[in-house]
Amino acid sequence: MTQHNLSYWEEMAERYFLAETTDEEEQRLRKFLCTQEAQNARFDEIRATLSYLHVCRAQHTPPIKHPFRALAVAACLGAVALLGWYQYQQQNISSVRIAGQDVEADASLLMEHQLAEMFSSTNP
Repeated sequence: MTQHNLSYWEEMAERYFLAETTDEEEQRLRKFLCTQEAQNARFDEIRATLSYLHVCRAQHTPPIKHPFRALAVAACLGAVALLGWYQYQQQNISSVRIAGQDVEADASLLMEHQLAEMFSSTNP
């Protein structure tokens, strides 16, 4: 390979570090650095830096986000909140048999009714 071509690759590496290369040029540069012609002391530092950047990018790339993950989490939280509210509402409801009939009502109302029945003048 001639000196002119090696200069071209050095210039492309410099443009890469200045973020002035396209994705296609970056791929060509990476392929060139793996060839026999690039096994030269001139390209050792470039090859090492590109390898380091590749490893860093792989380590710090955020995981792929699923578009419906937030919707699924919101639906689950809504379901838990609804079930919790329903359970809370049910804990104050009691069932009592009054005058042969099953009556379901708020526990405090049933207690008042029971007390009223116990201390009424018609109760023997």
